[in-house]
Amino acid sequence: MKKPLIFLVVALLFIQCEKFDSDYQRNTEYEPILIERSELEQSVKWLDSRELVNTGKIYIKDNYLFIGEKFEGVHIFDNTDPSNPIPLGFIAIPGNVDISIKGDIIYADNTVDLIAIQFQGNSIKVLDRNVGVFPEMRPPDNLGIPYEYTVENRPENTLIVKWIKK
Repeated sequence: MKKPLIFLVVALLFIQCEKFDSDYQRNTEYEPILIERSELEQSVKWLDSRELVNTGKIYIKDNYLFIGEKFEGVHIFDNTDPSNPIPLGFIAIPGNVDISIKGDIIYADNTVDLIAIQFQGNSIKVLDRNVGVFPEMRPPDNLGIPYEYTVENRPENTLIVKWIKK
């Protein structure tokens, strides 16, 4: 009696399995924002301070407070009085997710590139750019880059700087 029952259970398990299809790709609910490489390389700028909207990581260095704005850049505050940080400005860095600081140099991701920025109180200077250090940004649901936006199929010399919900 046990053999037919085991056979039935195993057969039911295989009925639920789907055949693997390498061409199958679930559709993401997100759409990429693209930027041309030449525009990306000119996009890192010091701007007036602005409202915090979609914040990310926080970094404290000396009397400064750095707050990431996901995929946009970094807010900088004078943090001499931690109970009352004073906004100083914003470093626009498209595709930015993280920063690290050593001395007066800020290291940041600028989509797939790693950049080194010298921070000088109320201005910046891009010191170096290492191209293609990071993998391309995937959609937040991690379903993969849709076929029409893969490197081979989108406009030449464009990069993904962020994803927005369709």
